[in-house]
Amino acid sequence: SSGINAEYGVPPCLPHELRNNVITVCDLHIIDIVEILRPAIVVAVGGFTFQQVGKLFCSQEVGPAVYPLLHPSPTNPVSGKRWTNIVNEQLVFAGVPQLIAGSEFIVSAVKESKKKKKSKE
Repeated sequence: SSGINAEYGVPPCLPHELRNNVITVCDLHIIDIVEILRPAIVVAVGGFTFQQVGKLFCSQEVGPAVYPLLHPSPTNPVSGKRWTNIVNEQLVFAGVPQLIAGSEFIVSAVKESKKKKKSKE
């Protein structure tokens, strides 16, 4: 097959044995990173990654929450049209801006939202 996925060599398009080897190496690497960094959340880019990372941590009592993020793939028609808006919404839902900015983010976001609403009226 000569589709775009084969060109990029993404796991779903690899031969079965190679695919399993790649996934195993990636899984072990992700587990190591999470053990070292101990993040509160993991944002997985793309549905395939979200499924894989979710499997790694869903059965653990303590571990990061795993959230999906729309992949900016050229084969995904939604990615090109509204990708920035969708991803921003997904990141806010996951709590990423709040983690980065702390409680000040919530206060400033609410104030900014109110300003935008007033300016439209």
